[in-house]
Amino acid sequence: MSFEREGGPSMSWSRTRFPLMTDFVRLTGNETFTDIDATVRDFWAYALSNLKENAARGYLAEFLVAKAVGATGPRIEWDAYDVLAPDGTTIEVKTSGHAQTWQRSGPVVLKFGGLPGSREGSKVKRSWSAATGEMIDAFVADVYVFCVQTTTADRPYDGLDIGAWDFYVLSGGVVAGTGQKSMVLSRVIRLGGEPIAWHDLAEAIQAVANVNRKDLNDFPVAPVETRDEMTEDLCIHEMAPGTCALCSPRAGNASATTLADTAVVYVSPSHVGHLAGCFHKGDDEDFCRWGEVTRPGAWQDLRNGRTVAADSGARVGLVANEACKSCVARS
Repeated sequence: MSFEREGGPSMSWSRTRFPLMTDFVRLTGNETFTDIDATVRDFWAYALSNLKENAARGYLAEFLVAKAVGATGPRIEWDAYDVLAPDGTTIEVKTSGHAQTWQRSGPVVLKFGGLPGSREGSKVKRSWSAATGEMIDAFVADVYVFCVQTTTADRPYDGLDIGAWDFYVLSGGVVAGTGQKSMVLSRVIRLGGEPIAWHDLAEAIQAVANVNRKDLNDFPVAPVETRDEMTEDLCIHEMAPGTCALCSPRAGNASATTLADTAVVYVSPSHVGHLAGCFHKGDDEDFCRWGEVTRPGAWQDLRNGRTVAADSGARVGLVANEACKSCVARS
């Protein structure tokens, strides 16, 4: 759940972990507040009792991973890595789940964000350091753990049931090699992730970390998915048939060729510009409400590093600040 972004000036970086801030005091829960009759445990119960909420569920997932590898350090907000194992293995934890505290509409999409993104072939990411208070170039984590709370909306939700979690483990090299900022669960599985239980998690993390260290200087680039493979991911296509520039024909859906012929560039909600007929998901696996740029020359502007904004379609004014690399290869 750590904050990641691209860009910014180049900075020196090191694989060395910065020391923790020295003014931190770990609370036990028995401490009392001044002026009110309440303990820290009372506050925790108020803020985190609903383990179904996304924030609390994410904290719990990080806690489960930390417990699995024997990490004892406290959680550090916005740090470069979510968990640091005692042997130095750096771990990023990504979380998703079937059930939500609100009423869903449409099919469930198990999706994970905050991935390294489009710096393909790079071993580093831009990340904020809690120790220095600055953006730094940090190594992509050794291991990514994708955590799925499997309880569906039609079943009682027990936030204390660790058996309701599935864990999928991939190396940082494999994740970075995709160039994606987000991916759905089926993509994680196709990259080699297999569902494992919590009691097998430590062994899986260690095995993947060992492989990742051996491959540190040779990040593999995952193959671009085919149009047929993308239809395996259920998303919100069914809610808006014919509006997704990534969706191939399937029950009730139209292909990208049914979209406006005048559109030069399609702008995705994650600010990536695509050409019509591009079926590479990249950063945009399951989005369908896109904007359209009908201005001639927009694609060339985007490729030359200039941003373009949608002037029609579902999201007028949405800005694209990078070109889809699959489209660039085709154009």
